[in-house]
Order: sequence, then C-alpha cells, then structure tokens
Amino acid sequence: MAIDLIGPSSTPNSGGRGNKVNNEQQSTTGKAGGSGGAQPSVNQAPVDTVKISEAALAAQNVAKELKSEPEVNSDRVAELKAAIDSGEYKVNAERVADRMLAFEDLFR
Repeated sequence: MAIDLIGPSSTPNSGGRGNKVNNEQQSTTGKAGGSGGAQPSVNQAPVDTVKISEAALAAQNVAKELKSEPEVNSDRVAELKAAIDSGEYKVNAERVADRMLAFEDLFR
C-alpha cells in the first residue's frame, strides 16, 4: 500500500501533538496576562495527504460487495452437518493445500 505524506504534522517542540495545542496555550497565556496586546500569530502547517494504492482500492471494493452478501449460507451449513454426521464428508487435503497457497500468493 503506497502512502505519500506531504509536510510535517507537528513542530519539534510540540511533543507530536501538532500546532493546535501550542497555539491554544499561547492564546490563553496572552489573554490571562492582561496585557491586552496583539494576538499571537498562528502558523498554518501544510495539509497532509494520503495516496491509496490500487490493491487497497480493490480490497475496499470487495469489502463493500461482501457486505451485501448474507454472512451464512444456511442450506450449505445444513448439508455439511448432515455429511459429517453420517461420515460421508471427506476432506480433500490436496485441494485445501492448493487453496491455502493461492490465498498466500494474494499477499505477495
């Protein structure tokens, strides 16, 4: 997933909390001091941006499609339960292994 961040989001002395906290503290200090002088200047930091990769967009689209599908196929569950109870259900180990490897390849 590609992420491009542009510009700093905080100042070195802000403890990673951004300019907002420092600016609020300066404003409060200026008002409480009773000097009635000029307001402290507020530095505007550049806006951060994020670029989402094609794979992330595809995953997001799949997630949206899956939300519309029912979570459980009740008919298939009943069919599998009956096959297991009767001893007719057989696991195809080669098929399981192939599917596991194919799934792993999606993340390379």
